[in-house]
Amino acid sequence: MNTYINMGTLKLKYVVLNATILFIVTCILEMTLHEFGHFFASIAVHAKGISIHHNYVSNIDEGLALKSILFIKGAGPLVSLIIGIGFHLACSEQKKRNFTFLFKLYMALFGYIGFFGYLMIAPIFTGGDTGYICSALKFPIWLTIGIAIAGAILLYLLVRNLMKYFVEMGSKEILEKKESRISFVHSLVLLPVLLGIPFTTLLNLPIVALISLIAPICSPFTLLWDYSNALHKNYDLKTTNDNFDRLNKLNFILIILLIITIIYNRILVKGIYYN
Repeated sequence: MNTYINMGTLKLKYVVLNATILFIVTCILEMTLHEFGHFFASIAVHAKGISIHHNYVSNIDEGLALKSILFIKGAGPLVSLIIGIGFHLACSEQKKRNFTFLFKLYMALFGYIGFFGYLMIAPIFTGGDTGYICSALKFPIWLTIGIAIAGAILLYLLVRNLMKYFVEMGSKEILEKKESRISFVHSLVLLPVLLGIPFTTLLNLPIVALISLIAPICSPFTLLWDYSNALHKNYDLKTTNDNFDRLNKLNFILIILLIITIIYNRILVKGIYYN
């Protein structure tokens, strides 16, 4: 098996490509599921003028009780939290480190960002999901800031836990050598963030609120909070990727998934109207 140990010949362009595609696919999928949480919550409370779009849900909340509006606002972050926990647990149970595992790993990451990220911005964006809830419930600013700080701390701890799984996507041979590990982590973690953000930002256009643009630009950098450990920490790696060559080959299934993602995202720009 070719393990690509020599840094002079270590070619990881397809690791970068495949990870970037999965970054884009999962980021947009999690965002869409988050919005469907708002969408179905709006239907459940019998709101009027309901429509779902690529990064927002529109409804008329006039006449709705406050608890119904809060339910709609909270449904999206709650869906994200469920996604984060569910896929995190799935990662902890899976033994093989492959494309399916990386998909689950990104879904867990973006799920957590979709919940704790909204907690972090609650003091700033009072019109956002959690910001609105805190404002509507008349939380004192110190409490809202405290919630934001707690959200940031919890998100950091969760990212630290997930980072080990990203490292495990490398083969044992690659991870044993400092130079090859650094090159691998750059290819799997750093470059997909830098290359993926412009694509996910474009797929968030057009926007109706500034937060819809800030989120895809800023939130993925959460993955880099524990980047130093990914590069250097001596993890107890009981599981590694025993089929690394597949990760570093062009995967046409991922390309198909990317095309499907772009198509449904652009369809949602036009919107799906319920009533």
